[in-house]
Amino acid sequence: MNKLYWIVCDDKDHNVFEGRYQGRTRGEALKFLKQSVGRKSLNGLVFTITEIPVPLIREIVAEILASGCVPATPSPNIVPLRQPDPAPPAGRFDAFADTPETTVTPAEAEPAPAPSPGKKSKPKPDAGPKVGNPGHGDDLWSQIRAYWNECRSIKQTAEKFGLSPNSVKTRARREGWNK
Repeated sequence: MNKLYWIVCDDKDHNVFEGRYQGRTRGEALKFLKQSVGRKSLNGLVFTITEIPVPLIREIVAEILASGCVPATPSPNIVPLRQPDPAPPAGRFDAFADTPETTVTPAEAEPAPAPSPGKKSKPKPDAGPKVGNPGHGDDLWSQIRAYWNECRSIKQTAEKFGLSPNSVKTRARREGWNK
């Protein structure tokens, strides 16, 4: 299958050859350039041999036909060219820039998920007592300790109150339940 090549050749300040060649390979186009220039070698010349892809030619032809320069019906396998969508303006996101304050009403705020029992986290200064994450002297931990005193099994105590055995063991060690 023949391909279409665009050939440009310059010698210092002036153009020696510029044109098209249709052939099978780039080597044939190179031989054609040598014959056209009348030289055995292209040393000292600046040249380029570019293959023009057939789909690109079809797009160019479709664009010309779509612009109305030549009245004709485009064939169904030609895809018209489109202008690219304009890029959105680039914005700067500065970590130190002043941002507008947004106020959230209590009705819009999502309730915080209740922490699971046995996990420790620092209480927030404005938050009330945490449910399910008792501190020292809390009723739940006194019940847990009372049950542990009866059975003396960390595993059974943890299962009864839905805690991890490590949480019960840590609390027992910290408060000295074995003494």
